Amino acid sequence: MKRSIALIVLSVITVAVYCLSFYYSSAVDSVAIATGSLIYIGLSVVSILIWLIIFIYSDSKNKLPWLFVIALFPVLGLVLYIMVGNGFRETYRYRRRMKQLGDNYLVPVCQFDHSDIQTVLSDEANRLIKLNKMTSQNDVSFRSKTRILTNGEQKFPVLLEAIKNAQHFIFLEYYIFHSDEIGMRVVQALIERAQAGVEVRVLIDAMGSSRRMSKSTILLMKRAGIKFAEFDPVWIPFLSNKINHRNHRKILVVDGKVAITGGINIGDEYIHRSVKFGFWRDTSILIEGEAVHDLSVLFSGDWFFATGERLKNDGYYYFSKCEEDGGVQIVDSGPESTIAPIKQTIFRMIMDANQSIYIITPYLIPDFDVIMALKNAALSGIDVRIIVPGRPDKKFVYYATQSYFESLLAVGVRIFTYNGVFCHAKVMVVDEQIATVGTTNLDIRSFYLNFEVNVMLYGTTSIQSLLNDFNIDFSRSTEIIYEDWKKRSIKSRTLQSLAQLFSAVM
Repeated sequence: MKRSIALIVLSVITVAVYCLSFYYSSAVDSVAIATGSLIYIGLSVVSILIWLIIFIYSDSKNKLPWLFVIALFPVLGLVLYIMVGNGFRETYRYRRRMKQLGDNYLVPVCQFDHSDIQTVLSDEANRLIKLNKMTSQNDVSFRSKTRILTNGEQKFPVLLEAIKNAQHFIFLEYYIFHSDEIGMRVVQALIERAQAGVEVRVLIDAMGSSRRMSKSTILLMKRAGIKFAEFDPVWIPFLSNKINHRNHRKILVVDGKVAITGGINIGDEYIHRSVKFGFWRDTSILIEGEAVHDLSVLFSGDWFFATGERLKNDGYYYFSKCEEDGGVQIVDSGPESTIAPIKQTIFRMIMDANQSIYIITPYLIPDFDVIMALKNAALSGIDVRIIVPGRPDKKFVYYATQSYFESLLAVGVRIFTYNGVFCHAKVMVVDEQIATVGTTNLDIRSFYLNFEVNVMLYGTTSIQSLLNDFNIDFSRSTEIIYEDWKKRSIKSRTLQSLAQLFSAVM
């Protein structure tokens, strides 16, 4: 119903703009002005055709906001859409670049050793494993060990210790890397190992770390022998669609034996030193054993995209093994994929749930499929609980998150806001037996536009740590009551509806 009303409004606005343009061109006496107006009308006709093409043929998840922009500003809107909104060229560029690696390099053509495995998984877990092998080509490992790192005070000592113990190579890839106190401690640790003869490669996202990592810090690392690269620099941010496709991954791999990923970037705010946010709730995960191999492969693909250098040394893809502790599987996604692997995983987890679904996410801006899956689960009697921040980092995005509350609350989904805290963790636990921890927010940008990575856990002991964290988080959060939420002000409703309209491009 909302979509139909929006399309009617779009049509009326478009017709009104074109009629006014035609009237203006016929009413003025100036030949030059009239000619200019007619040219504008001609371009507007082209905009109408583009408008229809976007609506009918585009599979883009953010087409509705662009329809409004093109309707309101026919020529300017068309130019902006071609330069910023249309992801076809960028997506093709990513696919073409990765194809240069070749299938045998891109895909980890390894099947982990499943002989003598004692773990017995549920049908739901086996379906997820099969799905993820189809979408990400990564096998499940039963000889990997995982440990949850809750908040920065648990992660950074482990990360620094792992770097300190490196003997052969270090791969470090981060969306945000600050040149602040904790950032410089990481830099100094990397420099020490580089000077000791360890191969060190650092890859940061050019947008995420822009103005956060100083040029002097970059120069310092390069002089120490660290190989440094930026992922997909954007020279004119507002005139390039590259800003829509960022490397949101956070990965550390040391000697192919130890890896860390998850939501925590490198910066002082992640150890609660931000004046704006104070306490920062987040989650990362430590991995040892076979599954580290797939993160090495993922880094090498990103490194090739950024630098053109192929990392062929077999030592980078070392297979280490640990004692059996459930199943661990790496799932990655990015704009080069047409099937949104991590979104597929999350959707299947929700649909296969039998008892409970616990989610903590900084942004709740999912697409129609995930919204319907959450509603279906709640209507089926499953205990669905979602924790979102009690303090936003971006107000308009927070309005978009809030815009989904009413429809979810109405069917029995329980929503909690973390008391006075911005929670940045990206965790989901289903039936207390299957979990995912990673970099992926529950929003359209993470599903379709950014480069992301998640770790799937099947019956691992680390899932209990996530459940313990959830129990603490629920106790520190306030549940939103449906009847109270319906009484919010007209101003709040208006801002939330407006934010939801543009949520797909946030």
